[in-house]
Amino acid sequence: MNEWLSGLVSWIETLGLHDRMQTVEWAVPAVQTVHILAIAAVFSSSLVLALRTAHVSGIDWSPARWGQRLNAWVGTGLGILLLSGVLMIVGEPKRSLLSAAFQLKMMLLLVAIAVFLVLGYRLQRLDPPDRATWVERVLAALLVLLWCAIIACGRWIAYA
Repeated sequence: MNEWLSGLVSWIETLGLHDRMQTVEWAVPAVQTVHILAIAAVFSSSLVLALRTAHVSGIDWSPARWGQRLNAWVGTGLGILLLSGVLMIVGEPKRSLLSAAFQLKMMLLLVAIAVFLVLGYRLQRLDPPDRATWVERVLAALLVLLWCAIIACGRWIAYA
């Protein structure tokens, strides 16, 4: 796999966008800032949903209603994360693609998306609609922990 990734890094480094990201002084910090803001939106939405699922706050609405309200934030945030993440990879492909922290981050991201989808599905089918079972509570806590790990891996990329 490292051979394939090394080939991908070499190809990315031939792109004009890579050169632009390297030569425009503000490009990488601007993209990183947008990436961090999108992570904040997704993480805070997941945290609000987890707190409601655990019946800690926001109990005026059902977990399903909170899920519906936060879906757009998470969906938009994930879209922005994808775009800004691709730009950061194009700007610094060796730093990201060949990093074990980056690879772990991507695996955790896939798991977090799956947990979010499963949690959303389960919250839509709660009976009664205002109380989550232990399964939804565990999924909500797992989602928050996954996002914490993703954030930590993202920071670790800079140092690994």
